[in-house]
Amino acid sequence: MSAHFFYPKLLWALIPIALLAVFFIFRPRKEKEPLLSKMPGPWEQLKSAIRRTRWAFRVLFLLQLLALGLLVVVIARPTRTKTLVKKSTEGVDIVLVLDVSESMDAEDLSPSRILAAKQVIRQFISQRPNDRIGLVTFGGESIMMSPLTRDFEFLLGRVEEVRLRELKQGTAIGLGITNGIARLRKSQSKNKVLILLTDGDSNVGSINPVTASKLAAQEGIRIYPIGIGQQDRVVVPIYAVDGNGKRLHVVAQVPSYLNPKLLKEIADNTGGKSYMARDTGMLSRILQEIDKLEKTKIKVHALSETEELFFYPAALATLLFAICYVLLETRFQRKLRKIKRPGDAIIFYDHLSPIKS
Repeated sequence: MSAHFFYPKLLWALIPIALLAVFFIFRPRKEKEPLLSKMPGPWEQLKSAIRRTRWAFRVLFLLQLLALGLLVVVIARPTRTKTLVKKSTEGVDIVLVLDVSESMDAEDLSPSRILAAKQVIRQFISQRPNDRIGLVTFGGESIMMSPLTRDFEFLLGRVEEVRLRELKQGTAIGLGITNGIARLRKSQSKNKVLILLTDGDSNVGSINPVTASKLAAQEGIRIYPIGIGQQDRVVVPIYAVDGNGKRLHVVAQVPSYLNPKLLKEIADNTGGKSYMARDTGMLSRILQEIDKLEKTKIKVHALSETEELFFYPAALATLLFAICYVLLETRFQRKLRKIKRPGDAIIFYDHLSPIKS
């Protein structure tokens, strides 16, 4: 917001007005003894009344100069310009497809693969305030945990609710991708992204992951597959039930079934990029890189609005002129009449002009 004058050169007219006011205030005045003060009568009271009237007229004169200066400001046309910035975002629609098979409980990532994945997913969501994000989980089957939404409080709540061993066992990568595609198919966004987080090879499901990736390419969806975990044998907690119905918690070493070649083929088919996250820090850096690759476009439109401000000085100048006129025509006229005494021949007011009786 900025204020300026449409005709700024007219403000030079304020200089002579200001000089006149300064001269009027500071000019030397000689106090003369009125002639009538030597004559008998209450001339001390008369002198006091004349002095008060002089100061009243001086103040009125200064008020009129101030009003005149305000009129100059009005003619110079003061304005105020407001600049309104309108932002429009071209967001990215993103679906996170998370593997919840039993092997995601492995502890080669701290504290475990699934907990590390949920942690970096929360960080990723917090960095995308202008995008719509959805969540799909899969094991031997696939379900939608959250549709595309900007309600991140709801979305983060759904991330917290992700649990292992609630779906059929297995790793149906093709089903997970297909379910994610279904969330993005009706999207009007120009940028549609699917982020796949898995720790294994596709071993169940009726849809081949490569076929699903080609379907994604037809829909204009880029896939970023992320393989999670070490390629060596890993420790996985296993829960079982004994013959008495008691739940047992045992630990087993199982081989890693990551298939980097499959993940790369999925990414290549859709114009994305595949990654391998061997630890929690690497997984976090991978999602940060994807965040930089898929930036939200923000367009800024600047709109200017001009507001005329002449009303305020014009109203004040009118008020000052009105006050001066009313006082000169009423109050001070009565004071002048009171100064004059019956029978006096003449009174010199301000030692300049006579007032005749």
